[in-house]
Amino acid sequence: MKDIIYQVIRVILLAVFKLFLGIEVKGKENIPAQGGAIIMSNHISALDPPLLAAIFPRPVRFMAKKELFDNILLRFVLFLAGSFPVDRGKVDISAVKNALQVIKDDQILGIFPEGTRRPEGKPGLPKAGSVMLAIKSKSPILPVGIKNINRAGRVTVSIGQPFTMEEFTDHKLTSAEKKAAAKYIKDKIVAQINL
Repeated sequence: MKDIIYQVIRVILLAVFKLFLGIEVKGKENIPAQGGAIIMSNHISALDPPLLAAIFPRPVRFMAKKELFDNILLRFVLFLAGSFPVDRGKVDISAVKNALQVIKDDQILGIFPEGTRRPEGKPGLPKAGSVMLAIKSKSPILPVGIKNINRAGRVTVSIGQPFTMEEFTDHKLTSAEKKAAAKYIKDKIVAQINL
């Protein structure tokens, strides 16, 4: 029942976004039909999570900041969406376990690796927790670039080809390698923003 409600809301959201934002989606063929995967996207607006949920035909389970769950109505919406809280002020082991379980259950996990919204055109490096989750999960990562959501004109969402972090998984990373891994993810996302 929950999945049916999710899909009904998704279709309504998609119609609203097409009507009011004139969204254009590139790379839909890169969305895997099955299996676990991680969406890693830039984060420029509060509309980003519902926009991505509307575009992806499979349900996306978002890691959302715990403060959002303080609002009863929003908590209910997040529950319907299958989202779960993360405490951004610490290493949240519970959130990491939830995220890994989503992927293990062959679902799609949605995260904004910068950890917060940033102005369009000024993407930041992914947070260490996002990088380590990408490496530890060993799952395909879909780089997504969102642009023009806060500006006049068509909103474009570009979904890149899946990539993995295999080159970073076989040993304990040095500080330099962690920075290189973060830059690797950022570059993949920026490439989609610049399409």
